[in-house]
Amino acid sequence: MSALARHFLHQNIPVFGFDRTKTALTEALEKEGALLCYSDDVSSFPGWGAEETTVIYTPAIAPTHPWRVFFEAYNPIKRAAALGLIAKGYKTLAVAGTHGKTTTSAILTHLLTEAGLDPTAFIGGILSASGTNYRLGNGPWMIAEADEFDRSFLHLHPAAAAVTTTDADHLDVYADETDLTNTFDAFIQQVEGPTFSGTQLKETTAAGNLGDFACATNIYSNQGAYSFTLQLGAHSAETKLFMPGKHNVYNAVLAAALANYAGVTLEQIAIALPTFGGIKRRFEYHLKGTTTLIEDYAHHPTELGAMIDSVHEMYPEKNILLCFQPHLYSRTRDFFDGFVMQLKRVHRCILLPIYAAREEPIEGIHSEALAVQIPNAITCRASALPELVANSQCDVVLVVGAGDIGDTVPQLIAVLR
Repeated sequence: MSALARHFLHQNIPVFGFDRTKTALTEALEKEGALLCYSDDVSSFPGWGAEETTVIYTPAIAPTHPWRVFFEAYNPIKRAAALGLIAKGYKTLAVAGTHGKTTTSAILTHLLTEAGLDPTAFIGGILSASGTNYRLGNGPWMIAEADEFDRSFLHLHPAAAAVTTTDADHLDVYADETDLTNTFDAFIQQVEGPTFSGTQLKETTAAGNLGDFACATNIYSNQGAYSFTLQLGAHSAETKLFMPGKHNVYNAVLAAALANYAGVTLEQIAIALPTFGGIKRRFEYHLKGTTTLIEDYAHHPTELGAMIDSVHEMYPEKNILLCFQPHLYSRTRDFFDGFVMQLKRVHRCILLPIYAAREEPIEGIHSEALAVQIPNAITCRASALPELVANSQCDVVLVVGAGDIGDTVPQLIAVLR
């Protein structure tokens, strides 16, 4: 939503918006010119006429919310539909998948930018280098995350696409894993050109449906950075990626395949990959030293597993504390055993209450139920987390989740420093 707001602000189109709470992101939008409201008082709307105003909403806002009710007369459209309308003016490169969309699309944006193709990009996370999740370019290419939630990606008809993974997720929207897979198939049918994909999260080969081929071989890890041979078709080049996690090499291969389709040469890709600066909340370091503090967005068992693999690879002899905020009651219920299996893999675990987002509580589904199944796990409110972390005497502290657990990071930095 914030990237859409920025898209219009960059074109000097007035933007009004609602969010539940003020955050660093909303404050940034206000500095960029957006008029924002943090209450349900609809009288704060500037009073723009329905004919001259486009109202865009996210399904995270309930249909009964006062702002949704107020704007019904404006014929509001979903975020995904708005992105689809914008995409019609570009040649779109879409990145779909249940994990890795943000990293892959961010690397792709970097590759096209460094090659001088001046892309427009809508990314689901904040790039560390630019401090934003949006880029307005003058070139013909647009990069977009193709989100499977609520079948949003069916609003896109991209020139080419990548599918990172298709693990079961969003089972509050999809009937089952087959329904999810069938919807991915429907999305792929809308892609005009190749769709690059692999078969497993850690696999480093990407094959397109037009016979295109990309892979990484000779992969070597050194303190979270990876050196590898990137092969595109019959040609190869040596390159590096300064991101922890072997799964990110796979994401880079997918990004390279799409960039090459858009006209970026193998040589340009090999030079640009080592200069990619990463994404906030994706294995983001806040402290390195006596205690290491890392923040990550992982909120699915597969993502937790990949992140923990990376931490064990980099810090094999260290005591690890994982502070985790489950995201959604339905996801916690649907993947309960998977969460338990992954959370058992660290020395200590502190669980915050489930971040509800758009959902109502589900009986019997809460963080306490998870903690009972995990050795050395406890639960606490966010306000108590800094003191517990300060007294944990762990070497590596992970702050993980897709909700608002990141708001505790400044206090954690203070007590650990």
